[in-house]
Amino acid sequence: MYVLNLNTKKVIENIDENFYCKESSYAILCTPENLTFFKDILAIDETTYRDSLRYDDVTKLLLYDEYDYLSLNTFEIKEKQTIIEEVNIYLADNFILVVVTEEHFIFKLIKNIMFQSPMLEENPQVDIFQLNYFIFKEIIISGFESLEAVEDMILKIEDDLSDKINDSFSDRINYVRGLARDIVKTIRPLLYIGDRAIKENVRYLKYPEVKNFCADNMQRSDLGVDRLYNFAISTRELADKLLDIYSSKVGEKTNNLITKLTLVTAISAPLTIITGIYGMNFKHMPELSWIYGYPFILLMMFSIVIIGVIIFKIKKFL
Repeated sequence: MYVLNLNTKKVIENIDENFYCKESSYAILCTPENLTFFKDILAIDETTYRDSLRYDDVTKLLLYDEYDYLSLNTFEIKEKQTIIEEVNIYLADNFILVVVTEEHFIFKLIKNIMFQSPMLEENPQVDIFQLNYFIFKEIIISGFESLEAVEDMILKIEDDLSDKINDSFSDRINYVRGLARDIVKTIRPLLYIGDRAIKENVRYLKYPEVKNFCADNMQRSDLGVDRLYNFAISTRELADKLLDIYSSKVGEKTNNLITKLTLVTAISAPLTIITGIYGMNFKHMPELSWIYGYPFILLMMFSIVIIGVIIFKIKKFL
């Protein structure tokens, strides 16, 4: 866990229960396992505390007198798999507490900002809201990067479909469609955060000295989320189209097979007739006593096959 004093712009090295002073402002970064340490110090209520300790797929914006609580889900594509994780943010008048796992990209972002304090403003209260904006901005940027990775996977499958299809394509297509659906499901709740923030008068908009700053950042975030969601929808549609392309290729392959079987039947039909005729049990069949009858019939049958193949080649059926 890390604590940055926004008044002095210094990271507190020895964090104990006496570090917190209401007259100062802080940026606090911790994992769910470390949240217990800050629970009583920052007067975190039991409901949000328990919610921050476990993952769920529900986006929440809860407003308390002491702080605003935001819980949202983020996604990343790692090794062609969707990693969906939760970020919990406590936004108070004099602190921002971010609860997230150490492996999450938001943890790395906030940690880097803490040790590069020149990225922050001179006003501690502005710093709190700016850090919150940085989180949304990073979520949007990461979302675009992950969607581009999924798009590359889709285009790769589409290119492979133009070469040769096999049974593995069905699994690949269903997998990438599942990725796209999960991403859309994760992004959709972010669309409502901006609307709810304005309607419910979150801390962003309570203070005149930072209201314009926060409103501009909220507009940028809303625009970014809208574009991200539209990109996710188009990616999902692109993934769904793969199924149509695959079905078309399978149908084309089946039709080609049926065509070839039909041509084989057409070529073999005269041969069947000939063998049927000479399989009849009549006594007086002149060719049966002809010394060259057998090789002649074989030559005729072979010629029929060759002529049939040539004709179908000319007609471009083969």
